This record gives sequence, C-alpha cells and structure tokens, in this order.
Amino acid sequence: MRKLITPRFHDTITLPTQGRHGGVRLLLTGNGPLFPLLDFFLTGVNRNKSLTWQTKACRAIGCLYDYLHVFRDAKNPNRPITYLSDFVQALLSGTIGSDGDDPSGLFWPPASWSRVSETISFVNAFADHCTRKFDSEKLNPFVAASFQQRVAAYRKLDLRNENSLLRHLGVSKVQKARSSRVREVESPQSPKVSDRSPPRFPEEKLNLLLSTGYRKRGKGRRLSDRLHLRDLMICILQRYGGLRASEPFHLFVTDVFEDKSNPGSAEVRLYHPELGRFSYRDRLTGEVIHATRTEFLRERYGLQPRNQRTDKKAAGWKELMLDVGAPHYYALVRWFPSYWGKVFWKLYQAYVQEVLPTNLDHPYLFVNLSTGRHFGSMYTLSSYYDNHAAAMDRIGIHVSKPEGTSSHGFRHAYGHSLEIACISDKVIQVCMHHKSLASQGVYTLPAASEVNLALEAGRKALAKTEAEAFDVLNGMLLAA
Repeated sequence: MRKLITPRFHDTITLPTQGRHGGVRLLLTGNGPLFPLLDFFLTGVNRNKSLTWQTKACRAIGCLYDYLHVFRDAKNPNRPITYLSDFVQALLSGTIGSDGDDPSGLFWPPASWSRVSETISFVNAFADHCTRKFDSEKLNPFVAASFQQRVAAYRKLDLRNENSLLRHLGVSKVQKARSSRVREVESPQSPKVSDRSPPRFPEEKLNLLLSTGYRKRGKGRRLSDRLHLRDLMICILQRYGGLRASEPFHLFVTDVFEDKSNPGSAEVRLYHPELGRFSYRDRLTGEVIHATRTEFLRERYGLQPRNQRTDKKAAGWKELMLDVGAPHYYALVRWFPSYWGKVFWKLYQAYVQEVLPTNLDHPYLFVNLSTGRHFGSMYTLSSYYDNHAAAMDRIGIHVSKPEGTSSHGFRHAYGHSLEIACISDKVIQVCMHHKSLASQGVYTLPAASEVNLALEAGRKALAKTEAEAFDVLNGMLLAA
C-alpha cells in the first residue's frame, strides 16, 4: 500500500460552524490559521462542499505550504513563485534519498500520478481564488496549448457533448476557447487502462458466502440462532438490491414494508437522509406530524443525519437519482432476481422480532449487537467492514477491492447481472439510481473471461465463414 504524505509544518482541525454541516476544516500553521484557505472554503461555490472535499483540499494546500516552508527563499519571500514544477516533481519522486535521509525534513514518499493530479487541481483552484480576491501573483497561469493538446481537448468536448442533455446546442465558442489554453505547469496524466476485470464479487464464491460465511455455530430453532441476520441483510441489500455500502446505514426501522403488489416480499425505501419525509405522532398532542428527517432526528433524539456526522457513526451519501420527489424524497430498492425481496422480508421480520432491541436512542434499523455499553447503538460502517472480513475468513477468502471481494463488489455484481440479463441501459440506470447513463459503465463492463469467450465464439464463427469461402473458391477453381 502506498504511504501518504505526513504533514510536517501544519495541522488540520475541524472548526464547528453554525449552519454548516459538520463544521469547516481549518489549516493551522506556526503563524496561526491559514485564513485565505478558510475564505476559499466560505465562498459561494464551495460553501456546501463536504468535509471529505475540504480534507482533500487541506491536504493539497498543506503539502504546498510545507514545501514552501522548506524551499522558499527567506531573503526574498515576496518574489513570485516560479518553481511549481519543482513542487510537482517532489511529489512524484518523493524527497527521500537513496540512503534513506532527507535534508529537507519533509520525508515525502513518492505519490501516485492520480494523487499528484488531485493535489495540483486543488492548488490551482485555491491559487486562482487568491489572485481574484487578494490580487496575488498567478501561481500557475494559462498558456497557449500545443496542437496535440488542442486536439485532445476538442475530443473531450465532443465526448462530453454526446452525453449532455443539451447536445443539440453543440459545443460553445467559450468552451472551444478554453480548450486552446493549458496550465503552465501540469501534472502527468495517468495512462488510460481498459477495465477488463471490474471489481465485482465472484459469483462462484457467493453461494458459499451466503450458506457458510454468515452462519453461526448455534443450531437453535430461531433464524437468529443460526444466522448473522444483520450482516446477511446488508449483503443482500448490496448484492441483490444494488446499494452502496453506506446506504443501508441510513435506513430507519420503519423504512421496510411488505410490498402490497407482491405479498410476502419486502419493499425497501431509501429516503434522503436529510430531506426524506418522516411522519410520526406527537407524544403530547397525539397529532400526526410530517417532518424532514433532519427535523425529526433533531426534535426526537437530538441527532444529526448520519451524512452530516464526522465521527465513527457517520455514513456517506452519494447524491443518487430518487424515484419519488418532494415531499417524500426516496428511492426504491429493486430486487434482482425479484425473489430476493421475499428472502429479505423473512430475514427482516426475524431480525425485528428476535434481534432488534427496544427503547433505542435512535431510529436506525441496523444496530450494534456486541455486549456492553454500546449494545443497541448505531451500527457503524467500520464494524460492518470488519464483520464482512470475518464472514469471508470463514470461507477462506481474503478481502481485496481489486479482486471484487470487498463489500462494494456486491454492487458491481448487481449491475453486471442486469447487463448479462439483457436489461436495457435505461432500466439499469433506474435500478442503480444513477443520474447519468455514463455512470454505470464501470458496473456493466465485461470481465476478462467474458471477453475471451466472446473472442473465441467470434473465432469459431469466422473460421466457419472462412471455410465456406474456401470451399466456394476451391469449387470454382476445380470447375475451371
């Protein structure tokens, strides 16, 4: 695993801020907070960016700060910065010598091309903001693009336009003008690689995981005596409902119903963690109140939605295409194959009746079941990952994201199963709740084995055609 760069001359903290989800990140230096970066975060375009985005920005600007702290000319500190290319090179090659020593004191390991590209992107945005706001020198100005760079940029514009809802308007002159210039200093572009083996969970291991990985040693009459119900339910939501790992952690106990159109099957509604409607009866007046989940969590439990939290109980939320809009805001889990809805309904009923504690201090479906003071608290993503690894260990498989055996491999397998079942792209988009058709490409790409089978089938078909052509030609020659 590639090591990350460690801050040397700065630190990053979270500053609680009223009206800001989770607060705002603050970069601290020996001279106090880096206020220009705070100003950058508070601009209109960045005001609602997530803490994850802010953390990445702090990491990038922190790297530049540490580099300048070491290499800037102390005798002429205000001269224009002209050595951004040296900073890029230091990121790429690292600062540690072959003997393990580093006179700079940074001790940077070599960074990946993608990490360097991300760092320069944040540095450019922050530097441009400082130029506009504080009239500072341009750190990385634009220059005229070469012919090859312009051709590549125009090609990107064409591809982007093909996937745009406004493609009938064509590419604007402004976009073309922007494509004729590039940054003076650019990070190297990572090579384009065909994803022939998307990280989907291997089908041949799935039955073993379901039958053995989630099985307990007990042999009682109840399902909960024999199965790890909670983790099995999350696995099914991901593999046969297509959910991301974090999404089940936003489910309330009441978000699962018996499907009226398919009795005995579960209807699972994935509500927006902040805007999703929740209706409940007021304890004092008995009046039914319709509120957003943000309001309900605050009024009833004094909690924030989990996508706003910054502690271990946080759960991410990637903006997805919902099935039902205002005022409800939810997406439906679409089972594939459909009979898994019936399996999930049975597991849900057993879980609620046999496992789920009463009088919880939160409304969430999945809870901590370890004995002790945390029993009944919100189940965390880190605990789920640990328990997924334990289930995999029971069947002798190591968790590896590239091999598809991480929990996200379930979602990839769900998308691929829709593809090989010849489900249309539009339907797959609805099932996976993608805002764009282009988003599902990685989920539906053929695996290397499928490519080989297709090529072999093509070879046989071609061989048959060539043989027929040879017979025809040979017959003509013999007749002559």
